[in-house]
Amino acid sequence: MHALDWIVPHPKTVTAGRSHVDLSGCRIQPGPATATAALRTLGSTNAPEGRDAPPAGQPGGQPGGPVEVEVRVDAGAGLPPEGYTLSAARDRVLIVGADPAGAFYGAQTLLALTAPPGAACSEHRVCVPEVEIRDWPDLPLRGTIEGFYGTPWTHAARMEHLRFSGRHKLNAYVYAPKDDPFHRERWREPYPDEELARLAELVAEAAARHVRFVFALSPGLSMVYSDAGERAALRAKAEQVWEVGVREFALLFDDIPPELRHEPDREEFGTREGASASAHAAVCRDFAAGFLATRGADRPLTMVPTDYAGTGATAYRDRLAAELPPDVLVWWTGSDIVVGEISARDMTAAAVSYGHRVALWDNFPVNDFDFDRVFLGPLVGRSTELDGVPLEGVTANPMVEAAASRIALTTVADYAWHPAAYDPACSHERAVRLLPGVSELLPLVEACSSWPPSADQSPVLTSLCAKALKGEPPVRLRDELTRLAELPPDVPGPIAAELARWVAAAKDMAVAGLTALDLLAAAPDARPAQAAAVARALARAEEHKANVLRRVIPPFVRAALEQAGHSGTP
Repeated sequence: MHALDWIVPHPKTVTAGRSHVDLSGCRIQPGPATATAALRTLGSTNAPEGRDAPPAGQPGGQPGGPVEVEVRVDAGAGLPPEGYTLSAARDRVLIVGADPAGAFYGAQTLLALTAPPGAACSEHRVCVPEVEIRDWPDLPLRGTIEGFYGTPWTHAARMEHLRFSGRHKLNAYVYAPKDDPFHRERWREPYPDEELARLAELVAEAAARHVRFVFALSPGLSMVYSDAGERAALRAKAEQVWEVGVREFALLFDDIPPELRHEPDREEFGTREGASASAHAAVCRDFAAGFLATRGADRPLTMVPTDYAGTGATAYRDRLAAELPPDVLVWWTGSDIVVGEISARDMTAAAVSYGHRVALWDNFPVNDFDFDRVFLGPLVGRSTELDGVPLEGVTANPMVEAAASRIALTTVADYAWHPAAYDPACSHERAVRLLPGVSELLPLVEACSSWPPSADQSPVLTSLCAKALKGEPPVRLRDELTRLAELPPDVPGPIAAELARWVAAAKDMAVAGLTALDLLAAAPDARPAQAAAVARALARAEEHKANVLRRVIPPFVRAALEQAGHSGTP
């Protein structure tokens, strides 16, 4: 397998040679700070055994002279924003970025080329293939939004997520956990010093990874929009996080009553349908002019409307289009809140209905509507033909399980970088290979890969179960269930730790299915005793709250019991 097959997102244009470039003890020339810092990791981890890596700019001392690795920024290189070129030849590696972000992404691609098992050839301890890469993103905004209900991520999980984002060229992280009280219910109150210090650390880590840290506030549950004091409180809260480095903001008006509830607001904005849009637009105008503009913020405000799903015109959207500042970006979730498919036509229609450019708040792979499920498959159903579509980008809303979310988010990174080339199956295969501990849990990943949530949890197993009930030889079904039953319970790493209860559920569910297969094959006189064992196995499987194939295996097992004439309890 070629080293390029391990890179996510996959580069746009690649010309690869047959030779390799030896990077053992390479000499890293001083360059853009973040890119050079990333490549120092290459030098420290890939030094020949028994010898420290040379400092940046110092000779490596290896035979024939060390390979020089140079990174530079050239705005005149003819590359789109965040683009880069990477040239790896016999004695030199050159990365040229259109901007510092592009240079950093080129460095990440070089690091990825050295990472796969067996990447080094027989002659070199650490090397990359001779290669010419020219690469850039199609969507300006590519990231994630911690916007789910439920237990917010830990600080450590967020820090690791930012590192993950940088590796895979996701350039935005939106801080918007619904159950952070200072984000939503107690939005007026300043963060305690300890919480503020953690936010500052996240902001610094994001900057080092070229990830835009977007701080979101959700005041709509209680805000009196027309009150000058309330607007001042919103600006004061933003000022607190501005002081620790936040430079991009969002205001969220989602999941609140559609009508205005405070009498001063009804007097100010009226009571006709869509009046709340006027209130939300007024708050956004005040924040943009009174806070962002006075501080010279580089990026405009982003907002989530109350009417955030669907594609048609509404009274709310008509008012928002007319009264929201033209540069404000509007988040939108698709034709519904959680969706299986989003077409280019949907995206265009949504932008027209809001009168603004939109970004997709993609509620994938979020599981806050059913914490007993995990969604470990690839992003599917999103249009890949986006030429001329007024879409700024995509921010995916992950699961409560931060580490396990990376399986799906790796494919989001692939899609957002180059939608036209996105192949869900190939991207998912790369994600499984790249993330530690996932390959060992592949049967579970496959069993939890369906999307949308209403879809058949496993069309393959559903079909195999139906065939087995009709008397067809269940060889493949037995093989698949055996793979699940034999899942290792002790895989190391954070992903496996988060998925432990689904592993346990999968194993018991598979055992129930296997005992049902034994029942179908049993002689008539052995069926009563066998049926009782099947019923007990099913009961044990259904004791788990974690949902693995709950809509597939139990119906099959009950049908097998019915065929055997068993109607009792375990």
